[in-house]
Amino acid sequence: MRDISDFRAADPYLRERYGISKNRTPGWLPYAILLAIVGGGWLIWSGGHYSTPEIRASVVSFTGIDEKHFSITYSISLRHPAIARTCTVVAYDYAANVVGQVSDLPKTGLAAQNRTITIATRTKAVSAELLGCR
Repeated sequence: MRDISDFRAADPYLRERYGISKNRTPGWLPYAILLAIVGGGWLIWSGGHYSTPEIRASVVSFTGIDEKHFSITYSISLRHPAIARTCTVVAYDYAANVVGQVSDLPKTGLAAQNRTITIATRTKAVSAELLGCR
């Protein structure tokens, strides 16, 4: 016993009525494949490019040394370690006022490093922040 789709495929009138073409590949398929290749390539490139920033820095720890000094340790990772960078670190008091600020120069030539610096403060500091590196 034959399926009804075989009758539609055999008869030219039924083939046109039901939209059955001799070519089984849909007309949109080459465009979809091209879009998938271009779009997939762009996604892979942008994911790899933007997931590795030029500078990645974060605070590891901070502690108060005494009333006039505060210590902060931060880590920094550089994509291009030969370029000189400057990192700005600030210390805050209880009211979130800036009581000390230091511009630190990490060593060039190292892709990743931990830096510990001491900030001289006007009053007792309770926290510190790495504002950024450029």
